[in-house]
Amino acid sequence: MIFKFLRRLGSSGSPGASARTVARCRAHVLERIEAAVVAQAPFHHLFVERIWPPDFHAAMRAHMMQCKDRTVVADRDQDSTAFVNRRHNLFAAEDDVSLCVRAVFSDPEVKLALLRKFYVAPSHELAAGLAIHHEFEYVFTRAGRSQTIHLDIPPKFLSFVFYIPTVAMTPEEGAANATILYDRALRPHHRARFEANSLCIFAPHFHSYHGFDSTRDRDVLVMFYIDPAGLERYAAMRDANRDDAAPFAGFRDEIERKLRQHPLIEYGPDEARLLHERAACLINAPNGRVVRPDPVGA
Repeated sequence: MIFKFLRRLGSSGSPGASARTVARCRAHVLERIEAAVVAQAPFHHLFVERIWPPDFHAAMRAHMMQCKDRTVVADRDQDSTAFVNRRHNLFAAEDDVSLCVRAVFSDPEVKLALLRKFYVAPSHELAAGLAIHHEFEYVFTRAGRSQTIHLDIPPKFLSFVFYIPTVAMTPEEGAANATILYDRALRPHHRARFEANSLCIFAPHFHSYHGFDSTRDRDVLVMFYIDPAGLERYAAMRDANRDDAAPFAGFRDEIERKLRQHPLIEYGPDEARLLHERAACLINAPNGRVVRPDPVGA
């Protein structure tokens, strides 16, 4: 069903339909990225409305619902120690929706357009070297859950959450179920909206604290741009059980390594700012988590 629908999106099911769909989605996504304005509080991020052409978003929503309802979904245990979410991974999927999303966001010009929103003068070489992480998946969260506040692992250069609600949301529900961005005092800020066909993007760094609450069932697609060499270093550190205990110097070292090589617009070239942010980083548990006595949603 989804395959036939996407072929119709191309041009009446002719042999080049999927390529034309990718080209049309790429042009639309580039336009939406260029039009989006970086918000600066509580840290730099983008909230992009209407990220896909409406018909492709409808196909994605239908595909997600098929994956949720008709296929085997796996456990996803990294969101909290209090519950296990469900997920359907798309990293190696060959369906037309997954192929189109991967093709659009693997496009060098799309990657550069996104990197330029967050990094100082990103190069074509950087864009070419980044890959979509294997954690490219639909995540299904039941109502009444709260994700642990955390930083994404250092090899991640950009983090994406595509919002795909299956029912209408009130404005209050839209704010409550989107990604929560926390300031340096761990106060929550609801800058994004759990709104159909929208996307939240940010660049992980020393204070990009985030998480979510769910007052309704919350269905999203998560995606990350990853540095493969950095991922290998991080995995080796974890496998050797080094520097993933207090004060989590290995985690901080890898963030600093990334930001020295690829400076953030948010931090600028200021050496003192970089070192200050490193020292002020609040991670106090493995894998970038921030655990406190009174977690949000408890």
